[in-house]
Amino acid sequence: MARLREFDDRKALETVRDLFWQKGYEGTSYADLSAATGLGRGSLYAAFGDKHALYRRALALYIDEEVQTAVTLLEGTEQSGIDRIKAYLDLVVDAAGVQQDRRGCFLCNAAIDMASDDPETGVMVREAMNAMRDALLQALEDCEVPDKAAAAEHLLAVYAGMRTMARAGLDITQLKRARDAALNV
Repeated sequence: MARLREFDDRKALETVRDLFWQKGYEGTSYADLSAATGLGRGSLYAAFGDKHALYRRALALYIDEEVQTAVTLLEGTEQSGIDRIKAYLDLVVDAAGVQQDRRGCFLCNAAIDMASDDPETGVMVREAMNAMRDALLQALEDCEVPDKAAAAEHLLAVYAGMRTMARAGLDITQLKRARDAALNV
C-alpha cells in the first residue's frame, strides 16, 4: 500500500518559490530544496517532478499571486488610472521600505535566469509581463498620454527596474524618485 503524503503541498511550494526567488535556479540545489521544505528528494520528485518542473510550478505560484495582485490593482475602478499606476509602483516601494522585502521580482529574475534557455519559462514570463502591460494600458485609458502603448511599456520597464533596484539594496529615496519621475512622464 502506498503511503499517504503527510505534508501540505501548498506550503512546500511556497517555501520552494521563496528559495528560487532568493537564490535563482542555478543557485538552488536539491539539497537546499530538501532542507527548506523538510522533504526528501524522493518526496519532492513525487509531489512536483524534477527541479525544472518544480521551478516552473514555483514561478506559476508567483504569477498567480504577485503578478495577479498587480494586474487586479491596475484594472480596478475605484481610483483614477494615475492613482492605480502610482499604487502599482508603490508595491515596490512598500515591499522594500515597509516590509523590508528586498528579493526583487521573481518574474524579473526568471526573465534573466531561465527565460532565454527554457521555452516554457520564456512563455510564462512573456505572458505575465504582457498581462501587466495590458493592465497598465487599461489604467492609462483616462490619462492624457499620446502613445499609451509606449507609456505602458515604459511603466512596465520602470517597475522591473525598481524591483531590481530594491534587490540591489538601493535607498528607498531612489525608488521613490524613480516612481515619481515615471508618474511625471
